[in-house]
Amino acid sequence: MAGALPTFATAANTQISVLPGFSTTLAKSTTGTVYHPFGLWFANATTLYVADEGDGVLANAATGYGGLQKWILVTGQWQLAYTLTGGLNLGKPYLVSGYPVGTNPATGVDWAPAADGLRNIAGKRNGDGTVTIYGITSTVSGSGDQGADPNQLVVITDNLSFTTEADASGETFKTLRTAESGEVLRGVSFTPSEIPDSDDD
Repeated sequence: MAGALPTFATAANTQISVLPGFSTTLAKSTTGTVYHPFGLWFANATTLYVADEGDGVLANAATGYGGLQKWILVTGQWQLAYTLTGGLNLGKPYLVSGYPVGTNPATGVDWAPAADGLRNIAGKRNGDGTVTIYGITSTVSGSGDQGADPNQLVVITDNLSFTTEADASGETFKTLRTAESGEVLRGVSFTPSEIPDSDDD
C-alpha cells in the first residue's frame, strides 16, 4: 500500500513513496510550496515532527519554511498543523567567539551565522501528554558553506493534543549549546542507560 510503513516481513518489497499529503514539489522549484526536510521523528502513529532546514539563503531565513513542522494524520492524509519557530531567531546573526566578524568580501554577506531552520532531531514522549524534541540548527552566513557554520543545539516541548498555531503560540525553543568557531554540531541522540535495581542501597 502506498505510503504505508514497512514491517520486518514486508520491508524488502515495500515501495518507497512520499507520505500521503506531503508536498511533491522539488526543492529547486520556483513555484508552489517548497519544503526542505532534513530529519523526522514519529511521536506516535498519527503525529510526525519534521525538521525543515530552510533554503540556505540568509535573506529568506526569517520568512521561509525553516523550523519544526508538526504533521497530523487525518483520514489517511498527513496535514501540516503548524511550524514551531519561536526562539530559533531565524535570520538573526549571532556572535561566536573566534569566528570572523564583518562582511566576507567574497560573498558580500555578514560572516556571523544565523539560524535558517533545523536539521537533525530526536524526541521523547513525556508522561503528561507532551513531547520534548531536541534539534540542531542549520545556518546561513557569509562563509558560503551554508548549514555547516557554528550552529546550535536547541530544545522545545510541544503538547501532543495541540493542532493549531494558536494552540502552540507559547511554545519556544531554548538554546542548550552553541558550537565554537571551527566546530559544528552534527546531531543529537538518546543513549539508553541502565535503570538501577530498586533493591540497591
